[in-house]
Amino acid sequence: MMKRGLIACLLATFLLPVMAYFSLPFIAKNVVESWLVEQGFQKPLFTVEYPSHKALLISQLSVEKQTQNRVSSLSAGPITITYDPWALLLTGELTRIVIPSASLDIAMSGTQANGEPKETDMPSFDIADLLPDQWLGFAPAEELVIGQLDIHWHGPNQPDYRFTGNIYLTQKQLLTRVLSSVNNHPIAHSDITLLADNRFQINVIDQNIPITNPIFRMVGQLGHDDTSITLQSLHSLDIGKTHQAIKLLELSEIEKIPSSNGAYSGKTELSVARHFTGNTTQWLASIKVTQHNQLTMWLEHPHPSIGRLDTHLSSEISLSGSQDLTIKIADDSSLIVYQAQQGDWVTAKMELKLDTPLNIRSDSEISIAPFKVIFTPEPTVNTDIQLSSHPISLAISDIDVKQQRALIVFNAEQVRSTLNKITLPAIQAQGKIYIKLPEIKTEISLASKTFPLNSTISITANLDKEHIDAQWRIKEIPLSESQSQWRPYLPFEWPEKLTLKNGSYTQTGHFQWFSGRLDGSLTHTIDNLSFAQDSIAVSGVFINSSTHLRGDRIEEQGSVKIDKIIAGTDITNLRTEFRLNKLGTDNSIANISHLSGNILGGTWQAAPFYTNLNPLNLNTDITLNELSLDELLKLEQQPGLSGEGRLEGNLPLRYDNAGFHVKNGKINARGPGIIRYQPDEGVQALRDSYIGLGIALDALSNFHYRHLTIQANYAPDGTLLLENNIEGTNPDWNNGQAVNFSVNIEENLLKLLKTLQFTDKLTETIEKRYRTP
Repeated sequence: MMKRGLIACLLATFLLPVMAYFSLPFIAKNVVESWLVEQGFQKPLFTVEYPSHKALLISQLSVEKQTQNRVSSLSAGPITITYDPWALLLTGELTRIVIPSASLDIAMSGTQANGEPKETDMPSFDIADLLPDQWLGFAPAEELVIGQLDIHWHGPNQPDYRFTGNIYLTQKQLLTRVLSSVNNHPIAHSDITLLADNRFQINVIDQNIPITNPIFRMVGQLGHDDTSITLQSLHSLDIGKTHQAIKLLELSEIEKIPSSNGAYSGKTELSVARHFTGNTTQWLASIKVTQHNQLTMWLEHPHPSIGRLDTHLSSEISLSGSQDLTIKIADDSSLIVYQAQQGDWVTAKMELKLDTPLNIRSDSEISIAPFKVIFTPEPTVNTDIQLSSHPISLAISDIDVKQQRALIVFNAEQVRSTLNKITLPAIQAQGKIYIKLPEIKTEISLASKTFPLNSTISITANLDKEHIDAQWRIKEIPLSESQSQWRPYLPFEWPEKLTLKNGSYTQTGHFQWFSGRLDGSLTHTIDNLSFAQDSIAVSGVFINSSTHLRGDRIEEQGSVKIDKIIAGTDITNLRTEFRLNKLGTDNSIANISHLSGNILGGTWQAAPFYTNLNPLNLNTDITLNELSLDELLKLEQQPGLSGEGRLEGNLPLRYDNAGFHVKNGKINARGPGIIRYQPDEGVQALRDSYIGLGIALDALSNFHYRHLTIQANYAPDGTLLLENNIEGTNPDWNNGQAVNFSVNIEENLLKLLKTLQFTDKLTETIEKRYRTP
């Protein structure tokens, strides 16, 4: 029995190694099959060959994995697996797996999984298990080499994605390069390096540029302790190359993104709870992130009204938990807009720069600390106007995001404007903007160091109702004292001899914008204006007028009062009321409802009339009442000439393309009157020489007229024809014999200094008649 037992032991000692040796290929096959099943692949099918006792050859591998919304199929081959017999027997480890080519096809069904996973459905796990130092050691072999791996991800209603690359995996590192394509358009290569000490590097590169200039780069270090996972990384992004790459996705949403360029770089420090207990909210609350960012980016035509938009941004972002977010944007961060256009207005460049840091915090609510911005625009121009400004400061405070409220205090130290090549005085603007959406209220004060301007403006806007209400007031401008300041800015040359003696100007305005319609009014007031030019003086001018805008219609209505005009004779108490309709159109109309005044001790008044402004076409009658004959005769400044009596009449006044007309105007004496003429020594000296002159002078020395008429005709060329007829007697001469004077006077009124000089003509006519050679 002992002999049999010894023989059995010897056989076992010999047969077990032999059996183990011949079972190695089957053990290797079982290791591969078990690893595939653990990854979720179903019914792996592969054929195995055994080229040697240290190698396994899988000529073709085919596996499939099915879920509710996709089917994943993996095929590869030939696969060469090498192993150390003792390592395989003792630890089940393979030495090297080489796969020249493999393909993974992921076909999406287009259906969604039923229901969303609940927090209670998510299993607990240790996130550290996802780190390279934890799973690199579980590689299926000491080395895994895939020469070319092709992943095809496709399905209905989505682009066709393909990822082609290679993999080198050991228990110390993972190296891979992948070419990403969308709809058969190559986008970029991705180089990924993961090390067992949790260092990593990711580069996304353009296949047409050197690897040293990647589209995206991220290098960092992962770590963990008993309670948390940490990440420290540096990252950079080439925005221009990124934009070119994503355009290849051929998505309609991407087509809307404007062309962009620039660069982004940053530094991130992150920590999160190591153990996920199944409660997503609780796990997110453990996140702490600090990020420092630098962004330089420009967008081409981000909006139809903007040519280019540049951004230069430095920021710091920190997140504690899922809600406590703090954003700090550094001062000197800026936004620059090029070629901004609104209607006919164009601004070549405008810059918005932070003067103080912008701090934003979001926990249960969003809060923004007060900050200051400097707005620097280049000139804004259209066909006739140019506006320019020194930098404008904007101080933003009282910011309440929940209440949609803020206060903006602004100050523009100098705003200049040019109108039709005339440079207007610089204006200082300051004010406040109260925002409580949907309402915005603005209060503005305008002043000038070189112009007598002091104005206040109030604007209220309701964005929901599309309603804007604006009111303003220009405080009193002393016209006389400040004329040296405002005269240089007039669009015409100021008459050299025209001087202002007194007067002031004020203006108020009120406009409303509602649902695309603009209505409003302007009120202009000139008080107690006095001026003079040569021998003409005007005093006590009071003008009140209102300009009304009603949609597309512009109307002007007002009144003018002039206390006194001295121009050879005095015109006093001039009054007019007017209305201008359809301004800004080819059918503008002036409606004069009242025009009157005092002259020569009586009154005159024009009948109400209206006229087109383009062309002017005037038709009215001037009614004269209670004119003093004595005042009329005084105009001649003839020594010894005086009179008693009152005159009345009517002058039909017309205006057309040729000019002014008066046809068959009549002036009559209201009743009997007296003309007395006591000539000076020069005229008296002619009495003895000219008997007829003496008779006329005697008759006029105390002439009591009973009938006096004047017929006036005036032509556009200035010709004035007066047909005068005077009938009466001199009770002190020739026994009161009746006398009839008929005198026709023709003169160019434009060349006369006075409008009525019939007495001079009368004297001249008498002298010509009775002075014979």
